[in-house]
Amino acid sequence: MTIDEQTNTPPPAGDDIAGETAIGDQYDRTWLGSIARPALLIVMVSVIDVAILAFLRQYAPDMTPAMGWTILGLGVLAAIIGVTTTTWLALPDQRLRRSGGYRAAEIALLLAVTRGAIWAMQGIPDPLDVLTDPTGVFADGYFLIAAITVMFTWFAAIDFTGDMAELALQPDELWVSRRTELGTADSARAAPTDRPQVVRRFLARWVGWGIFLILLASTLRLGVTRPSFWALGRQDVDPLVVGAILTYFVVGLLLLSQGQLAMLRARWTVARLPAAPGVTRNWPIYTAIVLLVFAAIAAFLPLGDTYLLSLILSTILNAVFALLYLIFRLVTVAFLMLLSLLPFSERAAEQVAEQPPMQAALDQGPAPLIIPPWVGGLFFWISVAFLIGYAAYFYFSDKDATMGWLRRFLARLYAQLLAFFGLVRSWHPQAGRTAQAEESGAQSSLASLVRRLLPWRLMSPNQRVRFLYFQMLEAAEEHEVARLPSETPDRFAVRLDESLPDAADEQHGVDELTGAFVGVRYAGAEADRAQTERLKRVWAALRASLPAGKEGDSAS
Repeated sequence: MTIDEQTNTPPPAGDDIAGETAIGDQYDRTWLGSIARPALLIVMVSVIDVAILAFLRQYAPDMTPAMGWTILGLGVLAAIIGVTTTTWLALPDQRLRRSGGYRAAEIALLLAVTRGAIWAMQGIPDPLDVLTDPTGVFADGYFLIAAITVMFTWFAAIDFTGDMAELALQPDELWVSRRTELGTADSARAAPTDRPQVVRRFLARWVGWGIFLILLASTLRLGVTRPSFWALGRQDVDPLVVGAILTYFVVGLLLLSQGQLAMLRARWTVARLPAAPGVTRNWPIYTAIVLLVFAAIAAFLPLGDTYLLSLILSTILNAVFALLYLIFRLVTVAFLMLLSLLPFSERAAEQVAEQPPMQAALDQGPAPLIIPPWVGGLFFWISVAFLIGYAAYFYFSDKDATMGWLRRFLARLYAQLLAFFGLVRSWHPQAGRTAQAEESGAQSSLASLVRRLLPWRLMSPNQRVRFLYFQMLEAAEEHEVARLPSETPDRFAVRLDESLPDAADEQHGVDELTGAFVGVRYAGAEADRAQTERLKRVWAALRASLPAGKEGDSAS
């Protein structure tokens, strides 16, 4: 039943109200489920990356246009992910994911995507450099610039979106609003929420980032002013940056108007005043019209010159870099002076000078252990892969995830590999000689794969017993004593004994191999390594005693 239908029905009883409210939405679906507000946030945060791209174009002339657009795309991706995940985490059923670990996993995945995108534009580095200089390959200049851009964009996105999400109606306010719509008397009062403080915090962040954009634009002006009808055209700033700054401020004003609307909604709810649907629906339209009118007026207003501001900023930046360099030099000199005061600094030099060459050669210790330079790089990349994999597992799964989809994928992959190896084995020259044994169930495809791929030392005792028995079957088939499809292992052992010379040891070896195989294959017995070593010696003696005459006849 909708709200409109409920207004035409008599008020339900108290128990029905409580049950209906418990079943209904416990969060502000109208506010948190909106698409326009996250879209405006994405646009407002993404234009910051446009100004950064213009800054990189001017002060990093060696950077290719493709690399610049890649960094811009990564920044926009970070804005989309930050706004989307923050809006999603604001829902009540996602409260278990609101943790620092989830956000850390998100940052790790963003950095991994950034590293992969930069490598895609630069080209895959040399494998030797990857192992010998892992940190230099991983954290090069372009990656650091892109990572800083992505992180600043992501933090701005989650901060702005978090402020907007806090302006939604709380569950107690929804309870009061529900009673007001149903016309039910209720003495419950909603707890006050300091929404003006949230709006002021959003305003402070918006103004701070706006000042950053203006200062960034002031550093991009290198020419002199020239006459122009438009005031913005006389500033000699990249039009792309000017458009980004104007878009940032206009979209920010729209979002501030949404904050004022949220304050009014909460005030109407607390005062138990029914809100007209047209106010909420028409508020963004009227706000956009007012902002466009004032933006058109501001476009014709005169603007001051920013040349002196750029000089002041350049002076401040040069002073900061000079101060940092001076501090670095002072710290380095102080560290070297402390090293010179250590007691072993001069005495070690004197001992080296006084020591005769022969004595110095005798006093030399054993050669140090030389570790290959690629070992550290290999450990570094294994650690990075482990961290990224764990971050992906934590980010894309719940707290009690079983990763069933991954197990199903691995099971399908394993089945495909078995089918592929079975197809390859069908082309093997020995496939025809062992077809009868496989049809009779003497060996399965998995056992055959293990028998051919695993070495003796890596086999389990049961696999060793199967391996030796199948070797005996193949050797007997080569000597024209093949096992028939209808024969059991015991009957085949009797027939194989009859083809051997009259030697009790060989016949006993056939019986021992057959008994061990039957116990492992059909009785579920467990073999041990000592037994398999003895069976290996028995098989070696048995193979040497097979009748060679039949093999020679068949060969002839």
